[in-house]
Amino acid sequence: MKIGIVTDSTTDQTDEDYKKHDIVMVPLTVRFGDEVMVDWKDAKPEEFYKRMRAAETLPQTSQPSAQAFADAYRSLATTCDHIISIHITSKLSGTIHSAEAAATMVKNEIPVTCIDSEVISHLLWAVILRMDAARKAGRTLEQIVEITEAAKKRAKLFFTVDTMKYLEMGGRIGKAQAFLGQLLNVKPILTLTDGGTPTPKGKSRGSKAAIREIDGFAKAEIDAIPADEEVTLITAHADSPEMLAYMEQLITEMGLRYTNRLSGWIGSVVGSHLGPGTMAIGVV
Repeated sequence: MKIGIVTDSTTDQTDEDYKKHDIVMVPLTVRFGDEVMVDWKDAKPEEFYKRMRAAETLPQTSQPSAQAFADAYRSLATTCDHIISIHITSKLSGTIHSAEAAATMVKNEIPVTCIDSEVISHLLWAVILRMDAARKAGRTLEQIVEITEAAKKRAKLFFTVDTMKYLEMGGRIGKAQAFLGQLLNVKPILTLTDGGTPTPKGKSRGSKAAIREIDGFAKAEIDAIPADEEVTLITAHADSPEMLAYMEQLITEMGLRYTNRLSGWIGSVVGSHLGPGTMAIGVV
């Protein structure tokens, strides 16, 4: 059985990455006023965060249509026997619902299994790479789905935002709390719980202290994993290469163990919710 894999642009990867692993990507969009940009095509991270820093209102994000997914599924129907469609957590986007609607639209042409990854960004990509490895190893459909479900349950993400301004603009915290955070240089530390819901885990005074904190959380996760198990370590940033370099330095100093390594930009869709300066570290 040949299995196709479909995902969306919130994996924060390049076209070359999708081609390398034979994965079809359906993009989300970002809107500044009347201007609609395709994630990772029109809305490249470097330029996007410059615009976001200067914006008075948050950009709006939109999930792909069911038709866009149906077109992607049909493009694989002649070469695949089954499709697995895996997407950003439903707690932050309705993308999985568009995929499920599309799966119904093409059910007489090709069967589609939809998976809510319950994670975001490079952590989603790390889960997909586990899926792809199982596919290339000749696993059955049931085994691939089982491996993917196990990987997403063992995927942990810790992140900190540079400013509470964007959390406040998005209605996630009050104006007074945001003002106090900026005044005291308090950086909230968050994780994903309950199927991918951003949840406060702590706070630190200053960016470097926050990065030390999230690196420490990642190390604790890794130290609890048996030495013979594969560990994927992810680092990501939203327009903060200097802090990424500091994070990498700490990873070396703290001796974080890993088998595989992923690092890169947080894209415009995920970044719209968190803001420029966000730093993240994840473990699968």
